[in-house]
Amino acid sequence: MHQYIDAFLQQLMVIRGLSQKTVESYANDLRNFCNFLEREGRKDIIPNTEDFLKFFEKLQQEGKETTSIVRNMVSLRQFTKYLTKEGVIDRDPLFNITLPKLRRSLPDVLTEEEVESLIKIPKTETRKGLRDRVILELLYATGMRVSELVTLKLIQLNIQVGFVIVKGKGNKERVIPLGEEAMYWLKKYMESNHLKDFVFPGKKGRHITRQYVWKLIKECAIKANIKSISPHSLRHSFATHLLLRGADLHSVQLMLGHSDISTTEIYTHLTKEHLKSVYYKYHPRAR
Repeated sequence: MHQYIDAFLQQLMVIRGLSQKTVESYANDLRNFCNFLEREGRKDIIPNTEDFLKFFEKLQQEGKETTSIVRNMVSLRQFTKYLTKEGVIDRDPLFNITLPKLRRSLPDVLTEEEVESLIKIPKTETRKGLRDRVILELLYATGMRVSELVTLKLIQLNIQVGFVIVKGKGNKERVIPLGEEAMYWLKKYMESNHLKDFVFPGKKGRHITRQYVWKLIKECAIKANIKSISPHSLRHSFATHLLLRGADLHSVQLMLGHSDISTTEIYTHLTKEHLKSVYYKYHPRAR
């Protein structure tokens, strides 16, 4: 079975364009399943439905989180689809297996006032402070992931027109407009630095790290007296604030780079909760 796994992983990377990290996650799940089959005395066979069910049951017995079990099921389901498509097996053994429902946790979202106070923390009189201000401005102005921001290159910016081309998951590109505030600080930063390749260069010709940005956000949050915050908080706030001010869901989906609009729909739950709170607070007959 290992030869099919190798071919499957190669297809994920070359044809579907998934990242190295994602492919490694698939590989780890498949490796765990193969180890299970070996312990069960089912080495070097094409597994059937019962083999998969026993594996999922074993994960439950080991106390694995539902999210972990679902991830394993998704990885194995993609693999069995591949085997079916390639004619290795006649019928997908996981075709009728239903994924357990996950409880979707709502993301941490800052208020507009909290974002404002967070972004203003860096001292822009210093070179480092100016860079930190631009990092925070861009994260909130574009909704970029931290990993997308740290790898951002000058060639991806169009200052004249006012947009940035972001390379997301699977190396897919999307265009995001830049607001006036972000443009102002970005221009000021670029005029003060001799940039060659990366917008935020680090050491040895590389870019700054995700850890640097996470640490920056955490430190600024403490100084701004903001308790609930994560590396993605500005991305979540970007999406939620757009929807609260009337943006349509599809446009927000495109700017976030979500392949499935159902991923973006989680932010509508937040906007509904906001509208409810406003209604109960201000309507004379709400209570």
